[in-house]
Amino acid sequence: MFGRMTTQAVLTMGPRCDPAAAVRSLVEAAEQVKVVKWIEFPDSLLLFVMVPGDANSGAVYVLDRKPGVWYWIDFEDSQYGGYSLAELERLLDECSLLTLVERPGLIRSGLNWFLLAGNAPFAVA
Repeated sequence: MFGRMTTQAVLTMGPRCDPAAAVRSLVEAAEQVKVVKWIEFPDSLLLFVMVPGDANSGAVYVLDRKPGVWYWIDFEDSQYGGYSLAELERLLDECSLLTLVERPGLIRSGLNWFLLAGNAPFAVA
């Protein structure tokens, strides 16, 4: 589970957008998902959203506040339908996802990031 992280810009809000307005826009664009986890940093915001009633439908989004762009974060693994809240907690606790989220320039850098349990995120050229 997890491994190579993929990112895709999904919504542009504009530079230094209001975080609450950005979250509302993402929730509307993602067809009324429920926000399960919201973590803010000075330069970014992480959202974990799920389809109500589906415990394995979670998706991770990161708002890069400087340009005001939402990125969808996914992994080249076999979790095609989404992630559970427990799996998100593993990403945060065991894979140190927040070390990338709090520095969103690393996410938009184009580097190939890998996240594995027990290791800090690492990039491979």
